Amino acid sequence: MVRLARAADRGLVATAGPRYFGFVIGGSLPVTVATEWLAAAWAQNAGNYSASPPASVVEEVAGSWLRTLFGLPATASVGFVTGGTMANFTALAAARHAVLNSVGYDVGSNGLFDAPRINVLGGAEAHTTIFVALRMLGLGSDRLTKVLVDGQGRMRPDELRRALDTSSGPTIVCAQAGNVNTARSTRSARS
Repeated sequence: MVRLARAADRGLVATAGPRYFGFVIGGSLPVTVATEWLAAAWAQNAGNYSASPPASVVEEVAGSWLRTLFGLPATASVGFVTGGTMANFTALAAARHAVLNSVGYDVGSNGLFDAPRINVLGGAEAHTTIFVALRMLGLGSDRLTKVLVDGQGRMRPDELRRALDTSSGPTIVCAQAGNVNTARSTRSARS
């Protein structure tokens, strides 16, 4: 049994340590472990109010805090997702519906088969989850037109303007003000 445990240890990655630079992954804290235990013990399906009124109320309160923090109107919708992929998926799905609706096409009723072509603009260093979301939404990962970025991974406004000027029809912009490598490269430059 000890030999099996040692073999398993060799396959583990210490992602919570300060020297781990592979991905942006949060470490476990006592409070996060406690919330995981509570979530498992309560076994709530937080998908809607009738399945879990407490989870829905917590989401409503947290959403209100976020609207206040960001100065958003009280009518703004707030939803919590599982991570970056679903955040980009949700945002792109909402954008897809909005831009198609703006040209008189109801994707919810009609699907994508006869939909107008949608332009998608994003930074040349766009996160991989953008491409995953585009595939899952039926738009295709090749749909993204890459906009040049500066040395910090930020989309260059002049290049975004040029891309917008050459696009016609419904257009979605995946705004990017940096990337996961920006902080590390900035830190290295100061050392």
